[in-house]
Amino acid sequence: ERCPPWLSMGNPFSRGGYANLKGHQQVAAMCFLPNRELVSAGDTTARLWNPESGKCDVFGKFSSTVETVCCSSDGRLIACGVVDGLVFLFDARTMQQIAHWQAHSACGQGPLLQFFPDSGFLLSVAVCTCKIWASRTSQLINTWETVPATSAAIAPDSASMAIGSHAGIVSVHSLPDGHGVQLVHAHRGEIWALKFSPDGSIVATASRDEPDSVKLWEAGTWELVQALRGHIGPVLDCAFSSDSSQLVTCGCDKTLRLWRRRGSTTGSIGSPGGSGVLTAALCAWRCENVLLGHTDIVTACCFAPWRPAISGGGGSVVASGARDGLARAWRLAEVPQLTLADAA
Repeated sequence: ERCPPWLSMGNPFSRGGYANLKGHQQVAAMCFLPNRELVSAGDTTARLWNPESGKCDVFGKFSSTVETVCCSSDGRLIACGVVDGLVFLFDARTMQQIAHWQAHSACGQGPLLQFFPDSGFLLSVAVCTCKIWASRTSQLINTWETVPATSAAIAPDSASMAIGSHAGIVSVHSLPDGHGVQLVHAHRGEIWALKFSPDGSIVATASRDEPDSVKLWEAGTWELVQALRGHIGPVLDCAFSSDSSQLVTCGCDKTLRLWRRRGSTTGSIGSPGGSGVLTAALCAWRCENVLLGHTDIVTACCFAPWRPAISGGGGSVVASGARDGLARAWRLAEVPQLTLADAA
């Protein structure tokens, strides 16, 4: 298994703990492969980054704007959502295109995409329609109607999914049948990002509601756990760390904020007797750092998978991408610690 050398101790990171990754005219979405290589999508290209040299491989060139990207958990597939309703599938090992199809018609967007945890199926969402596809054959498995979608996420157990809407409503569906289970009035306006924590205990929603632009919900009940305040203006993306203990958020104030979960480990959601997983209702999240340096709206952020054996002592890494095309990789242990006053 290849491991990008830039994630070990090396030269690409500045004294500020970041590496600039230049090439896009605009960054729309980012994700890490399981081996911690970084994939980004924006303008009309999809790229695989090696920040050791600051260079990248452009593995996808499209005739229209690419707006979404996701990687399968087995590290074998990359899917890109392209305007108007197209899905392109790539082999992550060879970076060769292996399929493309019209997933949604006349939708005016690149479909929201996510692979199921078993990598065998791909979810696409556009406008008011959800579809499930077989990853290897692009065969349509199921389709159903939902709320006008601005974000979507599959629960780690694959039993349900949630869709954020323009009206601030979250629509919860069972999988794979797509039956509507619950409507949650989460925000007053558009929900631009919605993510389940990897341990399945928490859901984060990000919106333009100020000051409560980021909210955390108990995944099983959809009861509000905490509102995270600090960003100015809309929050456009969020992502959990692999161990579910950290959350990164980004948005129109040109910053990223790093939040950490603190609380009891005496119980766990859905696990009688406890297993060391933090109980959502007993947890408090606080902002532990603000990442500054982008000069335009930060549109995308993601955590690299935690791999102690290959981290070379570098610890956690976050990637971010902005509307002006600048992408960054941040080695969190080396980013200067800022107070909220410093970030104001």
